[in-house]
Amino acid sequence: LFAAYWFVIASLAAQWADDPNYAHGFFVVPMAAVLAWRRRARWRETPSRPDRRGFILLGTAGVLYVAGLLAAELFTMRVSFVLAVAGILFTLEGERRFRVMGFPVLFLLAMVPLPYVFYYKLTFPLQLESSRLAAGFLSGMGMPLVREGNMIHLEGYSLEVVTACSGLRSIMTLGTLALFMLDFLRLAPWLRVVFMLLSIPIAVAANVGRLILTAGLAAIQGPDAAESFLHELSGLVVFVFGM
Repeated sequence: LFAAYWFVIASLAAQWADDPNYAHGFFVVPMAAVLAWRRRARWRETPSRPDRRGFILLGTAGVLYVAGLLAAELFTMRVSFVLAVAGILFTLEGERRFRVMGFPVLFLLAMVPLPYVFYYKLTFPLQLESSRLAAGFLSGMGMPLVREGNMIHLEGYSLEVVTACSGLRSIMTLGTLALFMLDFLRLAPWLRVVFMLLSIPIAVAANVGRLILTAGLAAIQGPDAAESFLHELSGLVVFVFGM
């Protein structure tokens, strides 16, 4: 498995290190390990019965691997790695043990970055919505401004809601945390869905809060303050608040 996927795993780690949007990928494997460790008693109590149906998952992973290799498309190959791990688990240990460890294994999908073509299709609408909400809040506070798309023009300062400030980064990170926390919460199935979906508006609200703080810094202390370390600090503060 690792002989076939070593370059896929290496490219994953490289993207986590280079792309701040997916830095949370480093934490997904340890989080999956925690989820698996919580199931160790059920794993021991469940008998192992190898099941040939696991070859369906392995075959699907193989098809995705070859397709990704021929198309030079890493996303497909990364997904196939997780499916291959799931297929090996199902084949060697059987359906009942797969039910025990299926969630920690499939949780690994959270470490797979979105293809950039989808990423940018999602970020631009979020940029416009975040700028609209932030401009509406600032205008309601009595701050004179003009909004043009994802640009908010203040007196003496223009705030651009760039891709990194779209909120998608927070949505992915908070969504991963919400999925992880579901394992520790005793909630009805419909409440689990609500809990997961709430990560989206909370992440957007936290991002809008950061834009408002940045505009406030620019208005009170000048444009230089809005682009200083306080800008990064405000991002950390609103993320922790959202979490």
